[in-house]
Amino acid sequence: MQSLRIYFSRRRTWVRRLLLLVFSLLTISAVLWFTPTAYYVTAPGAAIDTSRLVAVQGGATHSDNLYMLIVATQPANLFWYLYAKVDHRADLETRTQFLGTGIADYQKYLEMTRRMMSDSQQTAKALALQHLGYGQGVRTDGAEVSDLVKDGPAASVLKPGDVITALNGKPVTKREDLVNLTQGLPGGAPVALKLRRGGKELALTVPTAAHPDPARKGSAYFGILLRDSLTFDIPIPVAINTGSISGPSAGMMFTLQIIDQLSPQPLAPHMRVAGTGTIEPDGSVGAIGGVQQKVYSAEAAGARVMFVPRANYADAAKVATRIAVVPVDTYKDAVAWLKAHHA
Repeated sequence: MQSLRIYFSRRRTWVRRLLLLVFSLLTISAVLWFTPTAYYVTAPGAAIDTSRLVAVQGGATHSDNLYMLIVATQPANLFWYLYAKVDHRADLETRTQFLGTGIADYQKYLEMTRRMMSDSQQTAKALALQHLGYGQGVRTDGAEVSDLVKDGPAASVLKPGDVITALNGKPVTKREDLVNLTQGLPGGAPVALKLRRGGKELALTVPTAAHPDPARKGSAYFGILLRDSLTFDIPIPVAINTGSISGPSAGMMFTLQIIDQLSPQPLAPHMRVAGTGTIEPDGSVGAIGGVQQKVYSAEAAGARVMFVPRANYADAAKVATRIAVVPVDTYKDAVAWLKAHHA
């Protein structure tokens, strides 16, 4: 009997210790997961075969060798903060570094990146078809107000969806035009804008303030977020299904995949090719964020070549160890490289 009492006493002690350990681990996990920090994390994501996402009516999928690259980005809880501190592949940024000065919160950022994904898909479709002799591509016809900064100087005058076509009598055909014209104006000076709103042409006087970004100190500031107002000519139906993936950085690879499906010969028959970069209405490839994390994803997927915007080349080349990084200025550069190297 004494032996049985000792046995059960020890067993109860062991069970209590196990329960205490489990409770402690759960508590620590909860603290790590539910404790916010002031940072945002960018970590390696995945390489995705674009032929699984793109379907062109009348086209044919030649190969599964053209890969887009995504990163994992989110507000960093304590777990992700500590993870980024020990894994050199992850980056931490402050709210201002990650969101910039014009975006109110992370939900607004997600809405913006979803719109960017939609625009990049439409641009890729129109340019790829134009490249092959179908349609007229993409036309820019102004700078569209995508959102307004709360209590910003223009918040009481402009509305989301307004398309600005002139500033102080000077034409605005794209977002960059308005940005360049604004940089030459002193902060606080009202400006005359022409714009389209709901099918009507309006002329408005809009107040400005001094720009809050130290790099643009003294320039006029509206407190608006902009994107190009675009018209797309897409004569052949193209479906692109990316699910919850957002952002514009797969634009170039969508363009290559559409060209591949409508070409008699595959662009990359023998080599796994990854790439990243926005696709602009003139066919140029724009810079993206998280390029080093995308290099890690491309290498993990076994890609031999990675196309990157020229502006991102130096950062990508710093961390590439098993992949050839190729800088491009336009999607046509990538097409020409693939044909020249018989990829």
